[in-house]
Amino acid sequence: MKQNKPTIIGIVLVLVVALFATSYFVIANRCTLDGQSVCYDKETERFLIEENATLKIQVESEALGEYVVATWNEAHPNHIDAITYEVAAPLTAKQLNEPFQTDILVTKQNDAAYFLDKFHDMGGKLDSIVGSKIPVQIQDTINLTGYYFIQNSISGPTFAYNETLMKSLGYNIEDSDTSGLPDVFDSWTKIMNQSKTLNEQVDVIFPLTFTDQQSFYPMLTAGRWTLNFTKKGSNPGFNTREFREGLELIDAMGDIVWDRTVAKDFPDPNAPIPTETKQDNHANAKDGEADAQKPSTTTDKPSDSENTTETNTDQATTTDGDSDVKTPVVPTVKRNVAEELTWQYEKAFYENRALFTIINDFDMAAQYEESTGQKYVYAPFPSYQDHRLSPMAETDGYVVSKDVQYPSATAEVIRILRSPEAVSIHNASTGKIPVYHKTYIDELKIEDRHTKERIFAYNTSDTPPVMALDNNPNVLARTLYSEVDIMQPLRDLYNGKIDVKKAQEEIQKLADEWIAKNDILKEA
Repeated sequence: MKQNKPTIIGIVLVLVVALFATSYFVIANRCTLDGQSVCYDKETERFLIEENATLKIQVESEALGEYVVATWNEAHPNHIDAITYEVAAPLTAKQLNEPFQTDILVTKQNDAAYFLDKFHDMGGKLDSIVGSKIPVQIQDTINLTGYYFIQNSISGPTFAYNETLMKSLGYNIEDSDTSGLPDVFDSWTKIMNQSKTLNEQVDVIFPLTFTDQQSFYPMLTAGRWTLNFTKKGSNPGFNTREFREGLELIDAMGDIVWDRTVAKDFPDPNAPIPTETKQDNHANAKDGEADAQKPSTTTDKPSDSENTTETNTDQATTTDGDSDVKTPVVPTVKRNVAEELTWQYEKAFYENRALFTIINDFDMAAQYEESTGQKYVYAPFPSYQDHRLSPMAETDGYVVSKDVQYPSATAEVIRILRSPEAVSIHNASTGKIPVYHKTYIDELKIEDRHTKERIFAYNTSDTPPVMALDNNPNVLARTLYSEVDIMQPLRDLYNGKIDVKKAQEEIQKLADEWIAKNDILKEA
């Protein structure tokens, strides 16, 4: 008995420590339904409901409203019919400025940014449960200081390719890494490396244009820069390494013929420098001039590279009339000029002259796809240096009135609204594309191929910044990109007139001038 005493004491001590630890954990994690807290039950995987809770919610379709009510009643039999709904389109900024008619509202993320002080911070618990299925990049800075906005649907351009045309040209469409793009073309480097072959097969590889700053935005994100990059309103991040690396893609693109129909000959910078020489003509030799000195001609071609365009060296020299001097012809390469790359994202693609494009009007694309019998695929943009480019997108979503009396019950409604079944019903009843993390897309009850492609592609999209300028809350930071014209430095970079460093300096200077004028709170 004495020998077992230390063992018994040890066991008792362990039990006592375990009891205290358990008690502390329970107390520390206790959640009180006090009208302020959001409480989650891990066992049932539902949020707790305050006593006598009632909520009125805004939804965008009757089908979704009916689903939420039925699901709530089944899951919470002690709170039957506590939820009522109102069908309405997303509220405008003007409507958000008026008294709210519901506890949960639907609005655009950009409009919500102006009224954060009217919304309830739903807290980290709802963020971890619901926000985990929303790509972080799409959440933007609106949720930096709290969980105010729950993104639900999204719209904006995506990259696209013509699978039918691609297969007819003999390319393998296998996507072994599930990037959304065929392995052979899933990066800009791979596309550029095959440009010489593609130039022989199609008129336009990709309808690149410098005429529109909005459509050009994805190209600037090649180095991980976005308009949200610094998360500071008065610093767009144009002076960062990430922005500079994005400019390197544009610089590299300048060596490629994207549209062969408007390509021009330019001196080949890689060719040897030719020299003027005398013609070997015995009849014109004078006074014992030695004819041993033969004319020199340059016919060497620059080394072939899949990254360069075709070089013209068919004739090495020309003779100037009756002169005995031969003028060597400088070898040339085909290149595009930025100013001549017109907008033809739709036209070239729908005419089967372009293999890749950017799609903005999906209804029009569907009409052309059906009428031509081609198969279009929507996808993320190709990567550059292992980073996927980010087009701009707009989002709608849910916010909660700051005056809500039952925040935990509200969290439970949002959990239902963002369930796979509800998200699928929202898509079917409104036609809007859901915001949903690519890892969980298969949870959705959506069969349409293009819808699933767009959900996947939008995982890489970027949303406009919702921050205001540091010293002027009346001006949103994203205004800079629409008001400051940075296309000229980008054209000059593409055309080879300036280098990456100079382009970055000029763009930063333009931004600095705009910020100096606008980042000041003007007196009324």
